[in-house]
Amino acid sequence: MQRLFRLVNPWVVRMLRSPLHVFVSANIIALEMIGRRSGKTLQIPVSYLSNGTAHSQTLFCMTQRDGVWWKNLLERPTIRVDLRGRAVQARASVEVEDTALIRAKLAEFCRHSRASAYFSEVAFGRDGEPKADDLDRAAVQHVLIQLELEPPARD
Repeated sequence: MQRLFRLVNPWVVRMLRSPLHVFVSANIIALEMIGRRSGKTLQIPVSYLSNGTAHSQTLFCMTQRDGVWWKNLLERPTIRVDLRGRAVQARASVEVEDTALIRAKLAEFCRHSRASAYFSEVAFGRDGEPKADDLDRAAVQHVLIQLELEPPARD
């Protein structure tokens, strides 16, 4: 699966930065950060959930804990986010320890997108809800990333 992502991710990032973003930007954003060891620019497309209000906007995304890219956010939390065809600055915070919070957000992700459930290996019960045992197992395998978007500049 990692090979597939390495092949597909650059194309998804290009699409998110083009007029074609409308086909994917309702569910996917691109995060751009500087690698903590390499110093290179990294561009990672991720699924997201929005928790925006009139005064601020918070986005959430998740990734596998055994991945390495999210560790860059611990040292350099200010990043660029490509969101619905525009580039915005954001401040990232990473939650690794609070598995109850991670589990709750993972359940939201799974309800929002069956693709998120598939990649997290979370099945659904007959009631249409993510299975509790799967959420418990998956929560300890993920990290939650919270992105506080900077408000747009006023003219």
